[in-house]
Amino acid sequence: MKVFQNIGIFAVGLVAAAFMGTSLAKAQSAGNRVSAEVAVTPPTFLQLEITSACTDKGAIFKITNRGGKWPRTGFLRLYHADNKSLIGERRLRLAPGQKVSFVVKNKVMKKRPVSLWIEPEWYKREMEYDASIKCN
Repeated sequence: MKVFQNIGIFAVGLVAAAFMGTSLAKAQSAGNRVSAEVAVTPPTFLQLEITSACTDKGAIFKITNRGGKWPRTGFLRLYHADNKSLIGERRLRLAPGQKVSFVVKNKVMKKRPVSLWIEPEWYKREMEYDASIKCN
């Protein structure tokens, strides 16, 4: 391997809030006794370990789920990093400890930097590359 880049473990956070509706407020103001409990299940955040390396055939990306089971599918999207053009995407759903790896061939890379971004369907996160690599 010519170049090795370890992106490491990252966790993406999201703030969750629960609130009471106006019908509850109206009932309380009318003198009615109302008791309400709001149970919010916290979202499952991405906890991934992503490594990338260059080989003679192209770039290898290895993704390991270090968190819990994904509640729904997510999108793995591959881009040319220099102009953010989409190379391809795939849907996936990972179990705890599950690993996924794939190779981006040199003829696809065209000596340009390649990046990947994983977008979960169960919560919104800003588009920011999760891993990038440039192979010569």
